[in-house]
This record gives sequence, C-alpha cells and structure tokens, in this order.
Amino acid sequence: MQFAITPLDQSKSQQVLPLIQMVKSDITAKQWQQYVDSFTGRNTRECGIITVRNATNYHMGVLCYKIIEDVMHQRVMDVTNYVAADILGRNDISGTLLNWLEEQARSRDCQAIHITIDVKHSPIPHSSYSKSIPSQMSDRGYLCDATRLCKKLN
Repeated sequence: MQFAITPLDQSKSQQVLPLIQMVKSDITAKQWQQYVDSFTGRNTRECGIITVRNATNYHMGVLCYKIIEDVMHQRVMDVTNYVAADILGRNDISGTLLNWLEEQARSRDCQAIHITIDVKHSPIPHSSYSKSIPSQMSDRGYLCDATRLCKKLN
C-alpha cells in the first residue's frame, strides 16, 4: 500500500483531529487548532506537523517534531503526538513514519531521535518505571504521564 507523507496543511488540520484524539481523548477542536497555529511562522526546518495519507486521501498517521539541542545527544529530533492508525497490526503506517523520521533526522544532522509516548499508549508497563519516581517529586504531584524512547543515529 502506498502512503503520502506531507506537512500538515493548516486548512485541513481538523481532519487530523480524530487521530490526535486517539492519544489525547479530551483535546477539543479549538485546542488542537491553537496547537497547530503555534507551529505557523516558525522555521519549517526546525519544527513541523507531518501526516501520512493513504491512497484514498484519508489521514492515517501524524507526528509533531521540533529540532532541539540536548545535553546528552546534541542535536535531536524531538517527536510528540506520534499516532499511526495501523490496520490489522501490519505496522505499515508506523513503519512509514519511522522511516521518514530517521531520514529527516539524518538530513538535519541530528544525533538522535526522541519520541515521547503517552503512558497509556506506551509499550513499557507503567509499574516498571513509576516506582522510580523520587518521593520528593511524587509528594509534590509529579506523575509519570509519558515514556520517552530514544534512538541514537550514526
């Protein structure tokens, strides 16, 4: 199956909202539009919202990225809102997004990719890392609400 990867057309941002609501069920159309609008006017080389559309033009995947400086990995492609509506567990859409990420990160001279995934969609069981939160932090209301995955690039 062929997929098209393109930057989000701001006029079509509401078509992507159902994908975003898969990981952020309580986000409103207005909140999503404000988030999308926050990316306009920025240098498109440094951040963006990328979508994957299938052959019938339905949005099947989305991710948001920013190029940041990181003390451990120097230049990093930092990814949030990673959603792939893979059908029947084939992982075609996720594979397409990951291929795009790695290609783009390398072309932007990034040394790593960081992907932040919401806890309820994380491949890592919540209990395995929630116990490691220092009591000073948890006593003040800090919670593990996401997992960050990292891939170092050569």
